[in-house]
Amino acid sequence: MILKKKSLGQHFLIDENIARKIVQTADVDQNDIVWEIGPGSGVLTKILIEKCKRLYAFEIDNEWFGFLQSHYKKTGITLINADILHVDFHEYFKGEKVKIVANLPYQITSPVLFKIFDNREIFSSITIMIQDEVADRLCASSGNKEYGKLSIKLQLYFAIHKKFIVLPHVFRPQPKVRSAVVQLFPRQDVPEILNQKQLWSLINAVFNHRRKMLRVTLKSFLPEKEYEILSKLSIDLTRRPEELSIWEFVELSNTIQTMKKGD
Repeated sequence: MILKKKSLGQHFLIDENIARKIVQTADVDQNDIVWEIGPGSGVLTKILIEKCKRLYAFEIDNEWFGFLQSHYKKTGITLINADILHVDFHEYFKGEKVKIVANLPYQITSPVLFKIFDNREIFSSITIMIQDEVADRLCASSGNKEYGKLSIKLQLYFAIHKKFIVLPHVFRPQPKVRSAVVQLFPRQDVPEILNQKQLWSLINAVFNHRRKMLRVTLKSFLPEKEYEILSKLSIDLTRRPEELSIWEFVELSNTIQTMKKGD
């Protein structure tokens, strides 16, 4: 086995008990279509094949892909030698909801999460092992120092739960930090968003200057006329961005959009 190789920032899980706990957390059964990202040595793959209806495993590394081909020829797995960030998800989506279960390489965690976000209608749940500090950012609420763009954008569309911590000694090579398993479920209570592109622009603008009050950041984000009207409305613009809840950001963006339509 080629466990000595660390590819694309991935630390390979070697503890089958943790793999089983992840699959149990994901509540995988014989009715499920599962996608695994970065299977590497296949410790999690082995358990998933036993439990699910069909497994799609996306592996970018040619050596690991060859290893998986030689070890997991069982019916029920489709191996794809491709970069998940460049995969067209709909090519592999056959109309049945999909569960993602994966030990994500640390360095592609955020890009993968945003790609999942962009294709969220495909998935019934996402159960992933990621760096613990990133898990804290995903789950952070307003008023918390970890709360930011990633927290808001994902929590707006997903309920996110941190399930358990995984210590470094169960990986090869061992990472210098702890990992955590988090679970995301698509929300059924997403508020009305009048202009999603504008909402993202607003969130990006204020969090690029997160220590400044909203009134300072928004002056450059809005025309003077709109800013003057906005400053007299219900949201206190002397607050800093991390103090606003997700729903307040939606309200703020919707208010701006309504004012623009009234011009």
